Amino acid sequence: MKYRETDEVFKTLVSELTSTISPTTIMGLTILVVGLFAYESLGGIGIMLATIGGSIASLAKIFVTVAHRRSNATKRVTVEDATRWEMAHGLLTFVVAASVGSLATVVFTYTDLTLHILATAIIFGYSAGVAIRISIRPFIAATAIMIAGLPTTVSVMLYGDTAHWILAAICAAFLVAAMQSVWHVYRTATKEIYLRLEMEHQARHDPLTGLRNRTALGETFKALGSAENTMTCVHCFDLDGFKSVNDRFGHAVGDELLATIGKRLKESLDEPSIAVRVGGDEFAILQPEVRPPVEADILARNIVNVLSLPYLISGEEISIGVSLGYTAALSNSAKLEHMMAIADKASYRAKRNGGGVDCEFPSTLNLCTSSLAA
Repeated sequence: MKYRETDEVFKTLVSELTSTISPTTIMGLTILVVGLFAYESLGGIGIMLATIGGSIASLAKIFVTVAHRRSNATKRVTVEDATRWEMAHGLLTFVVAASVGSLATVVFTYTDLTLHILATAIIFGYSAGVAIRISIRPFIAATAIMIAGLPTTVSVMLYGDTAHWILAAICAAFLVAAMQSVWHVYRTATKEIYLRLEMEHQARHDPLTGLRNRTALGETFKALGSAENTMTCVHCFDLDGFKSVNDRFGHAVGDELLATIGKRLKESLDEPSIAVRVGGDEFAILQPEVRPPVEADILARNIVNVLSLPYLISGEEISIGVSLGYTAALSNSAKLEHMMAIADKASYRAKRNGGGVDCEFPSTLNLCTSSLAA
């Protein structure tokens, strides 16, 4: 099975780039130490520029990684956010790679074998670190390895003696192996993240309708803000006549009806409102950030109207009714279970009255229930 890089997988993979602080710090210090030693031994403006460039880029990459971590912790990440962070990580990684490659390439133009050992170590160490830590973004990893390793391999080959020809061949072989490792790590990581996200999705969604379940409702409610000037509204409703649909047409048609209802609900709601299948033919809607109370009534009546339209399923036109009750509370004092009980009670009143909408509000809100439900 081929695992696609969906938006959620992409965002998760990019967020993994925040785990590179330690290797980036180690590489930055390695560039600084080897570069200063090479400059002291050989001199040369190229060695100094490569050392300064690699050290500064490593430091900048650490700052970007810290900022990326904080951003992930304080806001919901969008695809656009992830794309910008990926670009920032990539550009700085390329600068570090160019510095490593330049430093090693210049060193191999000299005859100091001690520095050749250090240059070989820094190239192999850098490439191994990239293959392990950055392969989750294969374009960045593969490009960085080629930037650092290819010029160095050519420089080693041009040195001329047999030992360096052998070393050049080893470098070339390791470049090929590194490319294979990058794609292997990427495919493995993508598969694991895809499966994990799929399991998390299944744990929080109803498999028949695709709507969220009670677990997701509770988690979403806990994550809501608590602004004093807004209300949170909970709608509870069930379907009038659903049992007769099952009895007349069979459970397969009933399941298809529920799936179609789930689709209509998703199309009728705008974020941050969410629809939940509580169980059977019972549903709930969480509507946060309500300011004028009439917003709750407008949504309730729209849901009843949309779901009461006829359904064409398996060649049969099916109509059902909806009995919906809702309540609201100030966002800084809202309690989910209490609100669900009040809204559920209002939905039973609506059912006794022949379906439609009913509501009930705490007396502390000073709202006229009858004026909203009229």
